[in-house]
Amino acid sequence: MRKIFVSQNLMEVEMLKDRLDQVGIPCTIKNQRASSLAGEVPFAEVFPELWVLRDEHYERARELLEEQPVVGEKGSPWICSGCGEQHSSEFTACWKCGREKRSDSKPSPTWPRTSAETPDSSSRIPDSVKGFVLGAIVALGGLALWNYVSLEGTSADRNGDGRTDEIYTYDRSVLRSAKLDNDFDGFFETLYTYNRNGLPVRGEIDRNKDGKPDLIEQYIFGKYSYLEFLDGDTGNVRKRAFFKLGKKTHEEIDQDGDGKFERTVRFDELENPID
Repeated sequence: MRKIFVSQNLMEVEMLKDRLDQVGIPCTIKNQRASSLAGEVPFAEVFPELWVLRDEHYERARELLEEQPVVGEKGSPWICSGCGEQHSSEFTACWKCGREKRSDSKPSPTWPRTSAETPDSSSRIPDSVKGFVLGAIVALGGLALWNYVSLEGTSADRNGDGRTDEIYTYDRSVLRSAKLDNDFDGFFETLYTYNRNGLPVRGEIDRNKDGKPDLIEQYIFGKYSYLEFLDGDTGNVRKRAFFKLGKKTHEEIDQDGDGKFERTVRFDELENPID
C-alpha cells in the first residue's frame, strides 16, 4: 500500500478517490476523521491522505491523476519541486521538506475543466440564460447540501474490502456519534460521541473485544481532559492521565490493582515527567 496524495481538503481527496475507484483501482483515505486530533499531534499528520491498496497500481494511479492538469490558475493545487509532495493552494511552502512554492512548482492533478470553464463561444450566451442556468445550479446544489446535512446515519468502507468500517450518526446536520473498526477485523472497537457543536466529548476503545471499554477518553472543547486506562479483569482504573489545553499535566497510577492510586507523576510543558 502506497500513499499517492495528501491535502488539507478532504473533499479534494474524496474526489480523487472516486476517480480511481471508477477505473478499478482500489484505494483508501487515511486521517479522514482525524481533525479532532489537531493540536495533539503534528498538524501534517492529521491531513487526509489517499493511499493505493496495491503497489502495482501506483504508477497507473499517478498517470490517471496527472491527466489534464489545470495549469497556471491562481489558487490551484501544486507539487513541490524539491520532494514531489502535493499540496492544496493555501500552502506557500512544502510541509514535508520546507521548500517554498516557486514558479517552477508543477500544478497538482485535479478534475478536468468543464465546458463552462473553458473559453469558447459560451461568452456569447445571453445574460438572462446564464442567470437561469446559474439559479438552477444553485438550487440543485442547495438541495444536495440539505440532503447531505439531514442524514441520520451513514457508513463507509475505508479500506475497500467490501465491509463497513465506519458508522456515523447525525442529529440533522450535526455529527453525534461514530463507531470505527480501525483494524478492519469486523469488530467496531472504537466509539466516539459528540456534542451539539460537533466536537468530541467522549471516546471508548474496547481492544480485547469483551464488550467493555479498556480506554476512556474525555474531552473539553474538543481537547483531551483526561484518559482512563482500565483493567480488563476488574474494570478498575489502573492509570488516569489529566490534560490542560490538550497537554498532559499529571498521571495517577494504581500500581497494585487495589482500586487506589499510590503514585502521582507530574509533567512539564513538554510533557516530560518531573517527579
